[in-house]
Amino acid sequence: MSQHRVRKTANVPLVVDLDGTLIHSDLLWESILLFIKSYFFQAWRLPFWLLLGKAGFKEKMASSVELDPEALPYDRVLLADLARQQAQGRLIVLATGAQRRFADLIAAHLGLFGHVLATEGGVNLTSHHKARQLTAVYGARGFDYIGNASVDIAVWNASNDAFSVTRKPFRLASGWRTRSAGTPRGGWVVPLLKAMRPRQWLKNLLVFVPMLAGHALNLDTLVQSLVAFAAFSLCASSAYLLNDALDAPDDRRHPVKCLRPIAAGSLPLSVAMLASPLLALAALLLCALFDPRLLLVVAIYFASTLAYSMLLKRLLMVDIVTLAMLYTLRILGGGAATHIEPSFWLLAFSFFIFLSLALLKRYSELFNLERQGKQKTRGRSYSTSDKIPIGIMGINSGFIALLVFMLYFNSQNILVLYARPYLLLGIVPLLVFWLGRLWTLSFRGQVNEDPVLYVSKDRTSLAIIAACLALAVGASL
Repeated sequence: MSQHRVRKTANVPLVVDLDGTLIHSDLLWESILLFIKSYFFQAWRLPFWLLLGKAGFKEKMASSVELDPEALPYDRVLLADLARQQAQGRLIVLATGAQRRFADLIAAHLGLFGHVLATEGGVNLTSHHKARQLTAVYGARGFDYIGNASVDIAVWNASNDAFSVTRKPFRLASGWRTRSAGTPRGGWVVPLLKAMRPRQWLKNLLVFVPMLAGHALNLDTLVQSLVAFAAFSLCASSAYLLNDALDAPDDRRHPVKCLRPIAAGSLPLSVAMLASPLLALAALLLCALFDPRLLLVVAIYFASTLAYSMLLKRLLMVDIVTLAMLYTLRILGGGAATHIEPSFWLLAFSFFIFLSLALLKRYSELFNLERQGKQKTRGRSYSTSDKIPIGIMGINSGFIALLVFMLYFNSQNILVLYARPYLLLGIVPLLVFWLGRLWTLSFRGQVNEDPVLYVSKDRTSLAIIAACLALAVGASL
């Protein structure tokens, strides 16, 4: 490559950085999130630990959490190259700013490294500290180095040959540039948008239900519902980012969830943890400027999603009931924004129909788990033996929702709102067919783990929804 390289590559050790290079993540953020997930009510300690300095903070984190080296997003291309060079007899060295205990765990797990240098003894092994220590051990320009960030420039300048995993090379003091290695890292904007899960905003269309059910079809209620939709979408994306960050170690073992941006490492944890509170704050400010009642409902929704991410999703059945309530809160949010009070019938129907879908989601997860030959879900309180009772409860919940819908015909509301209420009876067999088909397909393993998204792509389901809407419109005219 250059005059920067003065010795043959095979004759010098190959030194590899860890955070952002060997793994698509950062161990400090991984350990912080492990701590929050395990000891949420002790998170107040973290700011005080920062007073110990970065090396002291890392020491505290390493002594407080148990890191699983198998559940990290490794750069598989780089690992394969390191394994090849090690097999050819080259010394591979891990030099990282991560704390010594974590570095040794990862080195033992991979079995590639003949030497490990890490943060210890109050010295944060990054930048000039790393360059000096490597030079002291291997001599001036006595090593090649693979890094990923501007903090590595001091190490590259002291190395024999310089490599980076970034798309754009770094310019060094010699005037030469780093060469590429491993998997080139991309930007975080597109992964952030993906991690916000805009497709999941379909669920927030429920805020328009009070406007439609109350037949308040005018510009004012439309604008009010749109504000509620925006607030719930921002709030939901905030919750998805937090949930995915906390669940990243478990998601990396999942055949589908491992592709999520945070689990895969394409979205840095630091970016996700900054964006999550900002999105929630934007949602709450929007509600505060618009309507105090909407602010109250969205605040309850946000607190519920936070509790779900931190604790409730790990409790048997509590997680399923919480999911059903979160759907119903969206309807209450639409009612708060438009000042249209949802009827008892609407809220009861909503709770039971979404309880059925939440149970279907858990059933599908357990079905797929059993198909993979596993017994228990990670981070959840379910095993494959729970599949049958989950399915029974889910089917019963769906048909309870239908019973509520039929009892609605005896209420006074129907005579006030509908000119031809008998047309609504046509919705009953359609819903029976839809629920029966959905659960039958789930028993065959043909429904993915998010039934709401499945329905949004299933032509038969969309046709049934369109037919139900047509009957409701016909009954109103």
